Amino acid sequence: MKVSRREFGFAGFGALMIGRSAESLALKAAGRSAESLALRAQGGSASLSGERSYRYVHLDVFTDRRLAGNQLLVFVDPAGLETPTMQAMTKESNYSENTFVFPPEQSGTDYRVRIFTRTAETPFAGHPTIGSAFALAHVGRIKPGTSRVVFGLGVGPTPIDLEWANGKLAFAWMTQLNPTFGKSITDANALAAATGLTGAAVRLNPDRATTVHSVRLQPDVPAGQEVNCGSNFFIMPLPSRQAVDAAVLDRARADAVFAAAGIQRRGIYVFTTERGQDDATAYSRLLSAGGIEDPATGSAAGPAGCFAAKYGLVPADRAGSIVFLQGVLAGRPSRLHVKVGISGSDVTSVKVGGASVVVGEGSVSI
Repeated sequence: MKVSRREFGFAGFGALMIGRSAESLALKAAGRSAESLALRAQGGSASLSGERSYRYVHLDVFTDRRLAGNQLLVFVDPAGLETPTMQAMTKESNYSENTFVFPPEQSGTDYRVRIFTRTAETPFAGHPTIGSAFALAHVGRIKPGTSRVVFGLGVGPTPIDLEWANGKLAFAWMTQLNPTFGKSITDANALAAATGLTGAAVRLNPDRATTVHSVRLQPDVPAGQEVNCGSNFFIMPLPSRQAVDAAVLDRARADAVFAAAGIQRRGIYVFTTERGQDDATAYSRLLSAGGIEDPATGSAAGPAGCFAAKYGLVPADRAGSIVFLQGVLAGRPSRLHVKVGISGSDVTSVKVGGASVVVGEGSVSI
């Protein structure tokens, strides 16, 4: 009969216990119970070896069905964790981000939410913010019917508007910073070379037509521009869904194009307003330099929505109901809703929203 390493260990442990008095064992058990209770009061739990266990909620964000959208772990009781440990836990998950929800640190906020990528803490990200609201509702920290909470993020207080259905959170809207429109690039050929496309595939209006997909364009629409609503992205409009699917980032060429324009390295978010068989307003991707393609990028959808509204790619009367379809090629379709307040060509407000679904719960022992 084969004996596993764990079974062998337990057998040895049992042998060592023979001869110890019942009084000694009782004292040990009592001490461990007291330690466990103290740790639970701090938000963690203890194992027999003194480890602490940290609870997480696993969600798929910007979707209403499991195994779609963008994956996220939200640690709802992280008391006692230090920054290097939170970073290591996020890397362990291998998800693009994890969040850790603490009591508020700033007046006017309800929670302090810290967001980590695999490599660093980040002040702002879209799907971690939306997903954290759903996780807190799931564990009862946000009570049904609550209309708004304010998260303390690295970019400052961030309001989250909440919509409920049958006592459950159904939708969440995050208010992003009003956009900062940075430097633009007008050389479509250079951007085409950086994204594996031809110049014709990049130009929205190569014949100087005034409309694209029945939408009247502003005369100065650039081939691409950096836009920041909390995080910097380079927004690049394309004329067709085929072009969006065909785009492949050449990091070296993209860096050269950015350097020539005086732009720091940015993620390139490509989108088109060409309609498909779905009801999405826009079809988009965040071009990846390698590895896993992001299925939903809420921090880029806000800037892309602002770009589309500013330059007339979406009519002003529809700027408050933009839906980006992202993640199709990644096999995890996501729907990111964007509300842009527009006055003339000036953007006055931007919100990004979506649904989330709980996939499971668990704990990590440290």
